[in-house]
Amino acid sequence: MGCQVQNSRFLAGADIVSTFLITNLSTALLLMSVIGAPFALLGLCAIMSSWARGQQPEFFAVYGGAIRKHWRKALALGILNLALGGLILLNAAIFQMMSLDNFPAVLSLVMTLSVACFAGTANLFAWNALYLLKLSLPEVIKLSCLLVLSYPLRSLLVAAGALLPLFASLFLPIAFFLFVSLSLSAYLAAKGCWWILQRHFSPEALRALLS
Repeated sequence: MGCQVQNSRFLAGADIVSTFLITNLSTALLLMSVIGAPFALLGLCAIMSSWARGQQPEFFAVYGGAIRKHWRKALALGILNLALGGLILLNAAIFQMMSLDNFPAVLSLVMTLSVACFAGTANLFAWNALYLLKLSLPEVIKLSCLLVLSYPLRSLLVAAGALLPLFASLFLPIAFFLFVSLSLSAYLAAKGCWWILQRHFSPEALRALLS
């Protein structure tokens, strides 16, 4: 009996580890193509959001199912992010040609960095809410912005935690990025987003919103 329990625990642990590694590798490969990036992020957040809620996701059912069900919203969100990112990079390029010894230029730079920080943090909520909640894309974007504005310190804490594995991957072998960092970052982000969603909604309202 004890041996069976140990075997079941070993198999459960092996399943979690294999799902974690396969999710990271699949996401890394999809991110290498521009068109695959939104689907990669959606599938990654679907797996990690399930884990954040204490579920045991099956890779193909959850990763592929999320893409099959929400690919239109993911593609639209990806295009919006691409457009916004392009504007931010354009502003950054302009600042390189400007002198920052005057107040308007410094103010513009601060505003651009603030928008970039706000958009990046709101994205953590948006990609998770895209899979988690029964909301349209405009509603997801609105809720994501509202959560950042309502819980700024908690949102920044979640964003900082999610960025740590990605930052660490810059100084570690490429295998860390291929097999660990993306999944770990997404799990920390999903856990933080679920924590904030639980604070923002009552249990009944949150259950009604879950997809």
